[in-house]
Amino acid sequence: MNTGLILKTSLISSIVFVLVGSLFKIMHYPNADVLLIMGLICSLILIITGIYEVRTSKRISGSEKTMWTIGFLFMSGIVGIVYVLSGRKRIAPLKVNAI
Repeated sequence: MNTGLILKTSLISSIVFVLVGSLFKIMHYPNADVLLIMGLICSLILIITGIYEVRTSKRISGSEKTMWTIGFLFMSGIVGIVYVLSGRKRIAPLKVNAI
C-alpha cells in the first residue's frame, strides 16, 4: 500500500473541498454541504493514514509517536501539512526496490 500517495492526495483534496465548500456556503450556492462532507471524509482518511504510518514506524520513539497522534487528532490540517512536507522523510520507512 502506497501510504505516501494516499496522504498527499487526501491532504490536498481535503483542503480543496473544505475551501470550495466554505465559499459555496458563504455564497449560498447549492451542494455546499456535499463538498464539506467530502472534505471531512478526506480529512478522516488523512488522519487514519497518518496515525497508521506513525504508529507502525520503527524510526521514532514512543513519545514522538504519541505527539504525532495527538496532533493528527486535534489539528489534522496543520499537522498534515507539516507531516507531508517535512516529518514524513524522517518517520516513514525506506522503500526497498524489488528487482
